[in-house]
Amino acid sequence: MASNNDARPDLLYSQVENNLRQQIISGELGVGEKIPTELELCERYSVSRITVRRAIQNLVDEGLIYRLRGKGSFVSVPKRVIRKGSPNNFGYHAFSDIGGKNHRRVLERSSLEATPALANALDIKVGDTVLMAKRLVFEDSIPIALDSVYVSERSFPSFLDDLSEDMSLYDLLSENYGIQLGVEELVIDVSTAREDEAKLLSCIVGSPIYVLSKITKDSEGNPLHYSKSLLRGDRASFRFVISPEGKIVTEP
Repeated sequence: MASNNDARPDLLYSQVENNLRQQIISGELGVGEKIPTELELCERYSVSRITVRRAIQNLVDEGLIYRLRGKGSFVSVPKRVIRKGSPNNFGYHAFSDIGGKNHRRVLERSSLEATPALANALDIKVGDTVLMAKRLVFEDSIPIALDSVYVSERSFPSFLDDLSEDMSLYDLLSENYGIQLGVEELVIDVSTAREDEAKLLSCIVGSPIYVLSKITKDSEGNPLHYSKSLLRGDRASFRFVISPEGKIVTEP
């Protein structure tokens, strides 16, 4: 019987890759768990470091593992692909439409004076009162996002009382307030989780996160709210379909 050292290189990395994949699928390696180091895997499977790296890279490309520089490789939570498929469903809100079940926990309700940035986003004056609600968003039992929503007190004086723990913001605006929603202005940036954010999101400090900054307007173009959401980078990918004219195409 041939030893591992005599096997073809493509078979060797496939063996390592398939073994690790099976451990992840079976739950033997749990979500967020650190996988063995390259050296440990080399010794376990009697293969070279190049073979181990190729196997791990394939699992990274597949979305089953993610790397953190200086800390190692970890088992990912399965990603959701977020598409622009229905109104106001761009962000973690889309999870409930693709198999997940969202629930929310209010972390903070407060009022503050509008900074220049908030005043510009909400089309109000600097110093005007702004109401803010900060919620932790879960898909099933897994925390996926930190969502901070800001509205003008003048426009929505009872906002903090009306926004219940598990209520969708869009349901509040359209159904409770009877507002016809218009366009959204969305900016997607990337960052890494700070210690306080990582603790709330149950991820490792330095993990990748999306920063979604969004202004939602009514049908007449008036700003309704500004929100800043921190979404775990290991939980989602964004998919855009662009027309030749450069417009985002709504998928069926």
